[in-house]
Amino acid sequence: MSAPPSATPPSLAQSLHFWARNASNESALLRTSLGLGLFDALPVRGEGTPVKVDALAGKVGASVRGVRSLVELLVCLELVHMDEARGLSVTKPVATFLKDAAFRERLREAARWWSPIGQLEEAVKTGEPVTCEGQRWDVLEHYRRLFLEPVPAPSPEAEDFFDRFARSAARTWLLVTAGRLGLLEQLATGEKDEAALRAATGASERGLRRVLEVLAHLGLTRTEGTTSGFTDEARQVLDGKALPYLLRSFSVSAQYWEALERLEETVRHERFILDLKDAEVSRRFYADNSNQITAVFASHFQLSRRAAATLAQVRPLAGASVLDIGTGSGVWGVAFARTEPTAHVTYFDQEVVLQQARRNVEQLKALGQARFWPGNLFTQDFGEAAYDFIILPQVLNVLRPESLPDMFRRVARALKPEGILVIAEYVLHERRDGPLDHLYFGLRRFLTNEGDLLSHSEYAALLADVGLTSTVCLPLPTQELVLAARSGVTLPTQLAPPPRAAA
Repeated sequence: MSAPPSATPPSLAQSLHFWARNASNESALLRTSLGLGLFDALPVRGEGTPVKVDALAGKVGASVRGVRSLVELLVCLELVHMDEARGLSVTKPVATFLKDAAFRERLREAARWWSPIGQLEEAVKTGEPVTCEGQRWDVLEHYRRLFLEPVPAPSPEAEDFFDRFARSAARTWLLVTAGRLGLLEQLATGEKDEAALRAATGASERGLRRVLEVLAHLGLTRTEGTTSGFTDEARQVLDGKALPYLLRSFSVSAQYWEALERLEETVRHERFILDLKDAEVSRRFYADNSNQITAVFASHFQLSRRAAATLAQVRPLAGASVLDIGTGSGVWGVAFARTEPTAHVTYFDQEVVLQQARRNVEQLKALGQARFWPGNLFTQDFGEAAYDFIILPQVLNVLRPESLPDMFRRVARALKPEGILVIAEYVLHERRDGPLDHLYFGLRRFLTNEGDLLSHSEYAALLADVGLTSTVCLPLPTQELVLAARSGVTLPTQLAPPPRAAA
C-alpha cells in the first residue's frame, strides 16, 4: 500500500492486513470508477455545480446503489469532495492528473492485466506467458515492470493513485499465489536454498526468482546468493498463528477476484457475479467463511464477552433466554453462556454453519446451555415474546435494504417486552464517508448481492418503526455495538472494561 504523500508510511503488519483484506477492493474501485467515467462526469471542485449521487448514476448509466458504494469510498479517500448538501465534485489534483493523456493511457493498460494476473500461479510454475482471452500475457514480466522498474508519474498524487489502481491488487494476488504454492510456509521455517524452494513449491527458476524479487521489494524476504528467507520484521509479524491466519484471509479475498474484475458490470446492471442470494453459492461461501471466523475466534470472543458484560451492567443475565441469529462461529452467543452459566442460548444459522458452531460451543463447555436451530434467515418466524436478548452479529449487512424492515419486525416480535436487541455491525459515520475499512467491507456486500451498511441514525429510524424506540451505539474495537429496546428499558451508555483473557 502506498501512503498518501503527507502520511506516515504503514508498518509491514499494517500493509499485510491491508493487502489481505482491502487491496484488491481498492484497485477494483478505482478501475471501475475510471471505466464508468465517474471522474469525468463530476465537475472540478469550485468550478461547477456539485452533482448528487442519483444524478451521477443517471449520467454514467449505472445503478444508484452501485454508484453510491463507489462514491462513498472515493470521498473517504479524498479523491472526490462531498459538500454539506451531499453534492459531489472531483478534487483538483485528481482532475489535473487525469487530464494527462500519457498517464491516462498507463491506467488503461494496467487495467487490462486483472484477469492475466489471476493466472500468476501458472506463470510461476511454468516460467512462461499465460493464455488469456486468446492472447499471451507475460505476467512475470508485468510484475517486474510494475514493481521493479516503475515509470515516473506526473505528480506525487498521480503516483499514489497509480499505486492503488495497479499495484494494490497485484500485491494481493502475489501473496495469494505464494500462499497456494506453500512458499510462505517454507520460508517461515527458516532460510532455504533456491533449489529446495523450487522442489517444495513446484515453481520454475524464472517464476520463483520473480516472486522472491517482488516479495523482497515489499519488505517480506531477502536473498543472499541462492538462499532466501523472511526479513527480521516479516519473521516477527508472521510468527506463530499469524501466518496461517494471513493465508486464510488471502484465501477469502481470492473468492472475490472475478467479481471484482467485473465490478463495472455489477455497478451498471446489478448483475452479480458472486451471487450470495443463490442458495448453493451461499452454502459454499458461508461454510468457508465460518471456518475463517473460527480462525479468529479468540479475538472475536474478547469483543463478544465485553458486549455481554456491558449488558450485564443494566440487566441481569441469570436465566436469560438468548437468540443468536446468523451465529457463524457461535462466538457471540457463547459469550453470553460463558458470562452467565444459567443463560440459555439458541444458535440460529444454516445447518452447514451450525456444524462448526457446535464444535466451538462444545470446546468452550457450553453445550449444556445450547440449542441449535437450522433455518432460513430471510423467512424464519422467530416466535413471539420469547427472548430476553436477541443478537444480530454481522448479519444485517447480508440483507438487501428492502429486507431490513421485515427482519426488524420479526426480531421485535420475538423480543420480550423488556428485551434488548444486540446488533454487532460496521456502523458508518453520519455522513457515510467512513470509516474506510467499513466502506470496503460494504463494497464487497454490494457486489455479492447482499446489503448496505448504515449509520446509527439510519438504524435508529428503522428500529423505531417496529417499536424499538430507544437505541445507543457504542464503539467496539473493529466494529460497533448498536443496542435497541422499547421505551423505558434501560440501555448501557458505556462499554464495560475489557475482560481478562478467556480460559
